[in-house]
Amino acid sequence: MTNVLEQLPTEIARHRVLNSADAAKFYGVSLPQWRLLYRRKAVPAPIKLSERRYGWRVGDLIDALEARAQQAA
Repeated sequence: MTNVLEQLPTEIARHRVLNSADAAKFYGVSLPQWRLLYRRKAVPAPIKLSERRYGWRVGDLIDALEARAQQAA
């Protein structure tokens, strides 16, 4: 069976929410580095999933990575 997420329109896939570990991996950093970047407000703001859990929208991460690449250029 084909992965359902692969069939989603791009705009819907951008709203997918990643946990901290997956967001760090997506961003290309380690989890400790991700947490440091979060505390420094150097990554997009998370959404609160529960009392102690946060998540990051894929679209926000993509936009942040594109902005970072443009600043480096």
